[in-house]
Amino acid sequence: MSTALATPAPSLALKTRPLHPGFGIEVLDLDLSDPASDAAVDALVEALDVHSVILVRGQQLSNRRHVEISRRFGTLMVHVLKQFLTTGLPEIYVLSNVTENGKPIGNHKEGWNWHSDLSYVAEPSMGSLLYAVEVPPEGADTLFASMHLAWEGLSPGMQARIRHLKATHSYAGYYAKAFADRAPLTEEQKARTPDVVHPVVRTHPVTGRLSLYVGEDIVKCIEGLPPEESDALLAELNAHAVRDEFVYRHRWCQGDLLIWDNRCTMHCATPYDDARYRRIMHRTTVAGTRPF
Repeated sequence: MSTALATPAPSLALKTRPLHPGFGIEVLDLDLSDPASDAAVDALVEALDVHSVILVRGQQLSNRRHVEISRRFGTLMVHVLKQFLTTGLPEIYVLSNVTENGKPIGNHKEGWNWHSDLSYVAEPSMGSLLYAVEVPPEGADTLFASMHLAWEGLSPGMQARIRHLKATHSYAGYYAKAFADRAPLTEEQKARTPDVVHPVVRTHPVTGRLSLYVGEDIVKCIEGLPPEESDALLAELNAHAVRDEFVYRHRWCQGDLLIWDNRCTMHCATPYDDARYRRIMHRTTVAGTRPF
């Protein structure tokens, strides 16, 4: 007697519109606050591999629901800067200029350079989910660059030159540049973030599509090249990767949930009048695998 195999349920159809001609979608008419929306979250998980950036506006998420949604994308990481895990849920990393009881509730001026989240660890983040709790009425946009488009926009000669190169990513080096006015990293933080080496061109583990994997400040050098040549090549690749045709600018509204794939995008925060306006953003970070 034969047994029929169960067929998987079809993915939920999402109503979307593009954010950029080459990547990114906004998902419309979706309320993620209710656990009954988990089927829609699973559809977002599938869509991320294809679209790289997903926006869902007008959300009202509790901290716990933010974490629940994020866990459907994978295991969550806890940031090394524990002083900014101030919500009571260690999975949420707070980005903010707000001070309460004499202490900052979040990291301010974080990510004001082009980078991919946690590229400085051996198994970098797969993705991030950033929720806008409170945003300024102007400024504080976030820019996203498609590293798929950047790779595909390189000349064949440059593609051949860099295809099998590797680069050193250094959190200590980045921290010293970005936060020179702060207390240095503790010995524990340094021990948790040793320099790591990753390919300059990485393969998306789901789609097989290639992308550049570079960044400002966090990428210290290209392995095997003299310092001058390494610096020049990194500068050239970073400048190419953020050309206007590869970049989407996101203008935040309160309640925005923005989800991005760190395996094939870079992003950069932009300044705002932090003396006049408050900003509170909650980020969860999904664990990934070693780049190849």
